[in-house]
Amino acid sequence: MWNDNRFLKKEMDSVEDTIKNSLRTRNKTVKEALVRFVESGGKRLRPAFTILGGTFGQYDSNTIVPIAAALEIIHMATLIHDDIIDDARLRRGNETVHSVLGKDVAVYSGDFLLTRAFMLVADYADIDMLKQVAKASAYICDSEIAQNEQKFDTNVSVKQYLKRIGGKTAALFAISLYMGAYKAGCPKKLVNRLGVLGNNIGMAFQIVDDILDLTGNQSKVGKPLLSDAAQGIYTLPVLYALHSEYRDEAIKAINKTHEDKGEYLYEVLSDSKAIERSKNIAEKFIGKAMKIAGELPESIGRDIIVEIIDEQLERKF
Repeated sequence: MWNDNRFLKKEMDSVEDTIKNSLRTRNKTVKEALVRFVESGGKRLRPAFTILGGTFGQYDSNTIVPIAAALEIIHMATLIHDDIIDDARLRRGNETVHSVLGKDVAVYSGDFLLTRAFMLVADYADIDMLKQVAKASAYICDSEIAQNEQKFDTNVSVKQYLKRIGGKTAALFAISLYMGAYKAGCPKKLVNRLGVLGNNIGMAFQIVDDILDLTGNQSKVGKPLLSDAAQGIYTLPVLYALHSEYRDEAIKAINKTHEDKGEYLYEVLSDSKAIERSKNIAEKFIGKAMKIAGELPESIGRDIIVEIIDEQLERKF
């Protein structure tokens, strides 16, 4: 995606170098596992948004790139911890860190990444920025705890789900655009507006991902399909089915997921229009994001943000 724009490719290459330099540790086994994890890919949307947010002000690569890298490292740490909790064997087609190192070492590896991220932020951010990153990190943790508590609960509401993904995913998207603009000295109103834009993008991104977990191509999704439902994590399409006249069928279908590979669940989701309703909600967040993006000052950042929304969200399903 970044190869089409020389400026963004150069900055993203610098982000990648910064991330890899942050993996230095005396433990060779841990370092090798983390390097493999980093090199396994990922969209790198969060650091891209940090850079793009910075283009609306006085952009300085020397300070914005490290912050962009730090936010991506925080995201990576959460993925390692997620994989441990879910006992996932694969991510993006590669063995997860805990599959290679064991769960105990993987937990410490995720913690190690968090410390590296906060060291980077501390080197280049003021106290207000540190508070914002800490606040977003706490929101992420709180939402992950809520998700764990809500496992296998067929009474979870759509409102609870939206609040959960607001912390689990949208918070880091929001802080990414916010931090880039803040560090570039943008006016407070624009900084806050970019934060709201990031939140809407993050909400849409997670809902689209949750739909693809049920309907997508496994190689593109990067993890086994139906993994959320099988683990008792009921996302928006499943919740819509559970809160409809098809509730009894939905519960039976969920319980048969391991047995029939989700065939019955697909049928129930189709009959209850749950996928269609979920797409409508995603499109509302996409619409809000597009509206805000269209009202931003004219810049390379605005154009690329619109392109990302189009490619990663509107075309994704």
